[in-house]
Amino acid sequence: MDIAILTVSYPVDIETASEIQALLHASDINEGSMYEQVLNISAITDPLTKGFAVLAYGGETVVGIVSAIDMIGIHSYEWSALVHPDFRRQGLGQALISELQRNLEIRGAESELAMNVKESTSGAAFLQQAGYEWNFSEATLRAMSKAKEVNDDVEVLPFTMEREELTHILMTAFGDTEDEVNTMLEFNLNNPSRHVFIAKKNNETVGTMTLVEDGKTLWVTALATNPSHQGQGIGSAMLAFAQAEGARRTSESVMLDVEIDNDKALSVYEKAGFVPVLQVDYYVKNPSAS
Repeated sequence: MDIAILTVSYPVDIETASEIQALLHASDINEGSMYEQVLNISAITDPLTKGFAVLAYGGETVVGIVSAIDMIGIHSYEWSALVHPDFRRQGLGQALISELQRNLEIRGAESELAMNVKESTSGAAFLQQAGYEWNFSEATLRAMSKAKEVNDDVEVLPFTMEREELTHILMTAFGDTEDEVNTMLEFNLNNPSRHVFIAKKNNETVGTMTLVEDGKTLWVTALATNPSHQGQGIGSAMLAFAQAEGARRTSESVMLDVEIDNDKALSVYEKAGFVPVLQVDYYVKNPSAS
């Protein structure tokens, strides 16, 4: 069968999204569901999504995909790939990666991260053969949406005019520059599916998080506490608020990502009722690879 490879920019139209969904369904049930997240399937029809997909067609059927997203528009791409089981070990993966690299160069990408679910040993082997090496891993955790008892000393409110305080907290927590934090804040504040909150204690801004609506899931991102107030239940109060907010918005679950070696954060999340459901391994291009 002749294979045609083409690139489409995000957001894609409904027909293309359906063709991509068909590829997921054609894959192993567990593998397909795992790749929903790393391929960012829920975002590919969103008008605010920045990125592209490299698609391999066998006739009129999508038999392979690389999905690359530049989430906040800073020329930093995260991507993952999936090939139909019947078309593996035929060089299709390498053809998709070659087209990915061509597009990253055209689009002025300054960095890239390849994602692979831990259970996909074949995906890990393929990335290593393509010249990528493991960099870090994140666990995806999930809790049910429900009203929870909160810390009365901590008040969680929608963001209004606290930019200076939030910038300081986020720069300290994540090691980002002021420009990077401002870019992220602008993206979150201008996206209708994203909601920025602050945590206050004794009328002082001591924490922040952003909640992202994604179908029946409410995602917690950019959760950070002022270092001078850590260990005071700020993070737990924000997580309890997130679960209650999920219930209010009729989300079935609340989810978040955390690096697997962040024992302190993992402990806070697990005490709040979050349990691991997936591990995603991130790879970077080995500069010594040919």
